[in-house]
Amino acid sequence: MRVSWALRSSTIAELLEESRLCELFKLDGIWFPDYQAPFAEWPELYVVLTSLALNTSKLSLGSLITDVLRRHPMVTAHAFATLSQIAPNRLILGLGAGAGTSHFYYGIKLEYLATKLEEGIKAIKSLWVASPGKPAYLEGKHFHLRKAGSPLKPTGKIPIYIASYGPKMIKITAKLANGWIPESHTPNTYKVTLEKISSLMKKFGRENEELEPCLAAIFYPYEPDDEAYKRILNAAKHYLATYPDIQWAAGYGSNHPGLRAHQIILKPKLWDGLANQVPDRLADSTIIYGDIEQCIDRIARFREAGCKHIILEPYWIEKERLNEALEMLGRKIKPKIEAL
Repeated sequence: MRVSWALRSSTIAELLEESRLCELFKLDGIWFPDYQAPFAEWPELYVVLTSLALNTSKLSLGSLITDVLRRHPMVTAHAFATLSQIAPNRLILGLGAGAGTSHFYYGIKLEYLATKLEEGIKAIKSLWVASPGKPAYLEGKHFHLRKAGSPLKPTGKIPIYIASYGPKMIKITAKLANGWIPESHTPNTYKVTLEKISSLMKKFGRENEELEPCLAAIFYPYEPDDEAYKRILNAAKHYLATYPDIQWAAGYGSNHPGLRAHQIILKPKLWDGLANQVPDRLADSTIIYGDIEQCIDRIARFREAGCKHIILEPYWIEKERLNEALEMLGRKIKPKIEAL
């Protein structure tokens, strides 16, 4: 099982130091979100990935996650091909449909999201393999390629991972993805959903080995006091409020209206109300927390459910504990996970 880290820092200098520690403690990869909400004080994803590529040598580098709405697929294909010259065979292009906070305020329409993502992935893949003798063509509803090709060919392989939850997105994952990268699952809902993906892959003539099952999970490697537990539980409940399919798979969420993340997170009252309906027990089972042995046990449950790559999200760890948590993960938790 691979163990990776979702970078928490928000300045280039801090990100470089955080990534240095991730490499020092021999984690498998680092991930950074594509977050562009107004006044967020958050650096741009592709610039960050370039900095990380230049300042690391072994870690895999992934987007957690981007989409095909803010940047044309050609831009992403070109950017990742360029990055691959710096970090060959270390990149992972994590894609999703689009959550809203980085779109609505800029007039980017959040419609036909699954179709746009599927077409965007086909466009990116076509651009990467195109040549002057065999240029790329695509006649989609939203994207079009005519005698096209990436301005730069990738160096090595660039796998595409998809964050997916609902039936349409799960189908796209089974059809086109090299990896599945959801968050906020319980071990059981993860297992059930992965089995659906596996079944669909067979229908598309694909083998299970062609897809790496991943999971992003809230990480707090300490026995939380009441305040800390309330904080991470509240975060987990707000995550689950935007993922009704996970609630339904767990036997909950009967009153959830079935809205998706982009329809929820821009409406704070609605989001809070839906989060309050999420059972504490369900939210708790999605978090990796507790002492070292408890964290190992919780990660092991996901491993047993089929997860092969855990991405730990340290966003709720106190800043002064961040480096310590990283060291605990690298020196004490990861070796035991690998030994399971």
